[in-house]
Amino acid sequence: MKPIIPLLGVVCATVASQGDREIAMQTAMQQELPRLKDIYRATTLKSLGPETRGSRPYYRLLTRYVRYVQKNLHDWPNDRGAKFHKVDRSDEMAVRQNATVALGFAVLSAFGDFDAREAGVPREQVRADTAALLRYLSVTHVANFLPTGDGKQWGDAWQSAFWAGIAGQAAWLVWEQLDDETRVMVARMVIHEANRFNMRPPDDGEWEDTKAEENAWNSEVIALARCMFQAHPNAMLWHERAIIYMINSFSTKADRDDETLVDGKRVKDWITTTCIHPDHTLENHARVHPDYLGTFTLNLRNALLYELAGLEAPRAMFHHAADCFGVFQHLTAMNGSCFYVNGQDWWPHRHDVPLMVGGLAGPLLRDRNAARMERGALGWLQKMHSRFDDGRAYDRQEYNYDNAEEELIARYAELYLAHRLFGDPPAAEPREALKAQCGTRVFDIGGFVTHRTPKKFASFAWVNGAMGLVYPSDDTWFTAPYERGLVGRIVVEGAEDAPPKLEARNVIPLRQLGKRAEGGFAFVGRFARCEGKVAQLLAMISLPDAPVVYVERLRAREDVNVKEVATGIVAILNEDAKPLVRNERRVWTVTGETVMRGAADEPAKRHVWETTWANVDDRMGLIAQASGKMAYLENHTYRHGRLQQDLATNYLPNAGIKKGGEVISNAVVGLVPNASHTQPLSMQVEDLGGNGVGVRFRGWVIVINFGSSQVRGKAFGREFTLAPLAVEVQRARQS
Repeated sequence: MKPIIPLLGVVCATVASQGDREIAMQTAMQQELPRLKDIYRATTLKSLGPETRGSRPYYRLLTRYVRYVQKNLHDWPNDRGAKFHKVDRSDEMAVRQNATVALGFAVLSAFGDFDAREAGVPREQVRADTAALLRYLSVTHVANFLPTGDGKQWGDAWQSAFWAGIAGQAAWLVWEQLDDETRVMVARMVIHEANRFNMRPPDDGEWEDTKAEENAWNSEVIALARCMFQAHPNAMLWHERAIIYMINSFSTKADRDDETLVDGKRVKDWITTTCIHPDHTLENHARVHPDYLGTFTLNLRNALLYELAGLEAPRAMFHHAADCFGVFQHLTAMNGSCFYVNGQDWWPHRHDVPLMVGGLAGPLLRDRNAARMERGALGWLQKMHSRFDDGRAYDRQEYNYDNAEEELIARYAELYLAHRLFGDPPAAEPREALKAQCGTRVFDIGGFVTHRTPKKFASFAWVNGAMGLVYPSDDTWFTAPYERGLVGRIVVEGAEDAPPKLEARNVIPLRQLGKRAEGGFAFVGRFARCEGKVAQLLAMISLPDAPVVYVERLRAREDVNVKEVATGIVAILNEDAKPLVRNERRVWTVTGETVMRGAADEPAKRHVWETTWANVDDRMGLIAQASGKMAYLENHTYRHGRLQQDLATNYLPNAGIKKGGEVISNAVVGLVPNASHTQPLSMQVEDLGGNGVGVRFRGWVIVINFGSSQVRGKAFGREFTLAPLAVEVQRARQS
């Protein structure tokens, strides 16, 4: 169905002079204002429930943000009474953050016990600023009359429906506080963006660039239009289109055969897309990405709209939500931050994502572990906010998305409403929640394996590159999600050190090897490095409890000049975020203690030691038998919202010319999360011959066959026969 309302503003925006624009706007308003009594009439909001223990912290954090926002608000010269926040342009970095600030201010304007002393301004000022922001956002939309500061209007773009949905919800919360002209322009903005999807099918995409979050964020403005403008002739069409976009957001191949009835139809009759993998992992930005897996909350956020409108929420918004949460919680630390098993291109301390997942999955999925996740994330965010007196959570160097603060404003507003509308769900005790997240999981399609215990989180990913991570306990402020974790860097003359390319692999949960090894995993693989000139044969074994073993052999496939090998890398965060972390790390080796500074105005320094062991901060103990030395890169500069330093346990500068078939280096590394530097570590390594290696470490015997043919040999007094890319893990005999 096509939009039935003429969008006069599109024509008006092309008028040359400001005076002509004002005349055109007045003419349009003469036709449009009467529609506020019918098709532009906004649904009366349902009253919120009482304040709760869960709602109050969000309101206080929102109130503290007023000081931050006020210093970034500016009068907009092109329309009386309009203001913009930070940036006056038509792109995402401008419009989206103006909308999220408007939503936060709308909540403060309409609800709660406002504290003017905490905010630094009276509530009347916040209300005036809310109206001014909404005036700016609506008048500059393509459905209306004026361009932004870059000479363009916003809208009809990739993400503009999302921005319009946020701004429209903000306006709905303060509808009675807006003048009639702004109401008309908001209605035109919301209806215009919703009508874009009346015929357009949801996007389809599973690999590298999911369309899950795009379909979900587009659903929000459609759902808003349906809930907010129930007298509009398109209201029931929007109802159906919202269902279509929600159910096609986190869709799998299996949905195309699903006979389950959802919102009056079989699932398979709704589905036209595949956006997530069968194991309910999700790829975006060419990696398995927990942040985007967490965007199933974009669908759940629609529950706020339907509840405010007094309408029954479609079941489509819950499609695969519980499945996605099951994966997400396994990848979330108890501090409410994610383990980025495939690396993180955004900043690493995204406590906002688990906050939103827990805050909505708790009441809407009735999940006690989700409620605990919300509390963990909120507690850590409150610590982050405590560092600043203007309401901020972050230092500017701690994020690489310009509007990180503004996104938090929206999250706090939404979760405040959620607690007022749905109450506070019961939360699992921390020990109970951690137990639910522990265990070994293999994600064959997503391409990674994980092992989580109370003492560590360990993972290895083999799709979209390769990387291994080991976290002590749940400390996401210690381990950096480095895309070359463990596999490291290899520099060969005349070849790019591109991401490792998988050639063969075998991944085995240790429980399959017998009752004596019930938890953990063994990964054995062969990767092409340096444009195929080097073969990297490696294994990562996460043992029961805490220990992890990494074994590696580098072999030249043709004659190469090896400039550097830095493998067996453990990447460490060393950040200036006092009192959360100290801006220094202490490293012990056989040479003694070295203090590594974090952020500082000085060049990076590489420390190289003749040592077989190291310990970082009494948080990670390491022991190595390797061809190279150990080296610590003491970097002092933030990049991508983090300050990362690297400890390479196999460092070989200028390894020189290696003939085709020659071994470049061998390395066996034992890692013990939470080990003290005074705790002695020992490890034994034996060669089984050919491509077989045996390791004895922390009461376990591990034997590995890197090769493509069977290996028979003896290690530690035992005979072994190993198939290609096989591993055996056994308890060591007591001596």
